[in-house]
Amino acid sequence: MSGLLSSAAALGSAATLGAADFSGGLASRKTTLPSASFGVELVGLAALPLAIWLLPSRWELDGILYAFAGGLIGGLGLILFYRAMTLNLIGVVAPVTGVVAAALPTVVGVLEGDRLHLGQLVGIGIGLVAIVMINGFSRKMPEGARLGLGLAIVAGATFGLFFILFHAGSGAGVYAFAGGRAGSMISSLAFALLTRVSVIPRRPAWRLIGIGGLADGAGVILYLYATFHGLLSLSALLTSFYPAFTVLCARLFTHERMSLVQLAGAGLAIVAVALIAAT
Repeated sequence: MSGLLSSAAALGSAATLGAADFSGGLASRKTTLPSASFGVELVGLAALPLAIWLLPSRWELDGILYAFAGGLIGGLGLILFYRAMTLNLIGVVAPVTGVVAAALPTVVGVLEGDRLHLGQLVGIGIGLVAIVMINGFSRKMPEGARLGLGLAIVAGATFGLFFILFHAGSGAGVYAFAGGRAGSMISSLAFALLTRVSVIPRRPAWRLIGIGGLADGAGVILYLYATFHGLLSLSALLTSFYPAFTVLCARLFTHERMSLVQLAGAGLAIVAVALIAAT
């Protein structure tokens, strides 16, 4: 039963994080990048009652530090992800980020002795093909498309590290959640200081940040629940299915258009995430 609940929580995390990435990405078009990230992380603390309900409350310093480090790295990745999303390439950026984020925990699992299933190996191969297809634009490729792809790959790597570190710190439960939010907000503040921009979100972005923050907070809590009760190789990879929900939101709410090659590549990326997540 715990395995079933863990998988369900991971898929719930994928849905909420996917919606959060879409909302936060749109918000980043209306305010500065670090302010969008900072706002999402801050509002996400409103989900603390859910954390208290679902997660253990153990003062484990190692776990808190792991989550804090995951928050620092993930916070930077979120800013890079939002930057890529401002290029109007949600349907491309989200799947590529998801492939990299899904593959990294798999590699770590292999190094720790886990065995890859055939479907996961195929998924990694398809993911690489998808990235090539998305990068193989025609001469009419959108401005900034290659930059968006590069940012998506780096952001995916940071998200993969986020999953790994939060898995390591999941035993701290509520404290891990709070430590991770603190780490992410520090990343946003540091980025704002380095780039000399405001960390206070502009008013037009408030509603989107509110939606994204609540969804993001819930998504992280569900992931912590899933990875505490389950395996990294399952929880992180199922959660990495979040691009499907981001792309769905983009199609429904912004009617984003992609070329046939891009669309096929994005579709393959989502298939790759699903295969990598298969156990």
